[in-house]
Amino acid sequence: MTVSYTDIDFYDELHGLSDGSGCDYLMIRRLHMLPGLTKGACSMFGAWGASVPVSNSLLQLRALDWDMDGPFRDYSSITVYHPDPYNKTQGHPWINVGFVGFIGALTGVSEKQLAISEIGVSFPDSSWGPDEGLVPIPGIPFIVLLRDILKYDNTIDDSISRMATATRTCDLILGVGDGKMNEFRAFQYGPYAFHVYDDLNQEPLAEWHPRIADVVYYGMDWECPTFNELLGEQINANYGNVTASTAINDITSVLQSGDNHLAYYDLTGMNLYVAFAAPHASGGEEEAYARQFTHFNVASLFAEPAPVTKAEGAKVRE
Repeated sequence: MTVSYTDIDFYDELHGLSDGSGCDYLMIRRLHMLPGLTKGACSMFGAWGASVPVSNSLLQLRALDWDMDGPFRDYSSITVYHPDPYNKTQGHPWINVGFVGFIGALTGVSEKQLAISEIGVSFPDSSWGPDEGLVPIPGIPFIVLLRDILKYDNTIDDSISRMATATRTCDLILGVGDGKMNEFRAFQYGPYAFHVYDDLNQEPLAEWHPRIADVVYYGMDWECPTFNELLGEQINANYGNVTASTAINDITSVLQSGDNHLAYYDLTGMNLYVAFAAPHASGGEEEAYARQFTHFNVASLFAEPAPVTKAEGAKVRE
């Protein structure tokens, strides 16, 4: 149901992961289908212009609220991809924030200053079309589509074209920020609906989800009054000074979204702020939004030398 919609390099990497780890290939492949079935209840925003201290900048949130009972939080990871610069089919450098052994993209940023956000929709309205139900729909898994945006796309317009022409499998709200243009767009992304939203046309428009100039935001779901209203209130409370620091302290910590992991992308300065849920065996706060964040300079990560295999190292020494 997905193979004919997915580039072969995705499955090649899965095979490599299986060969290197000794884990069963089919089990790994099935694991990568889980997000499309469960989707997760998450939050996002993009803030620019008058909402941030530096008007020509962009801050983006991706909060992942997803399985805290299973093993995933024990294997949090950040993977930096260093493709061969002479092989354009490998795309460009990008960072995958997720889990060891998981190569799909749920959270990440690319060298092209693009970043992704995602929310699963469990409470749609009539604008989404027929109920997707539990019947699998053939198409590209969203974790592959988001990965391809980071790996191959150069601008937010490239990502819009990719999503619009994709065979979509489930109802999601997706977000893409572009630090070159300081623009963020949210997307109503589903088998029967596709719309692009900015701060002027954001939907749903309701008393609990008002539009905010230079901000696009969604809290936990499409029709989710409690979280959407609270997220909007906290953004307005910090309006004009929405930074990674103020958002960590006074937006997501109050919203309590981002239990599994949480990332803030400063896409203009190319800074990444990440917090992960505590592993099961550790003490202290469990949820990522209540834990310490780690700052990464994204440009520095991409500047790290690519790993060299033993065979390549031997050739260099010769």
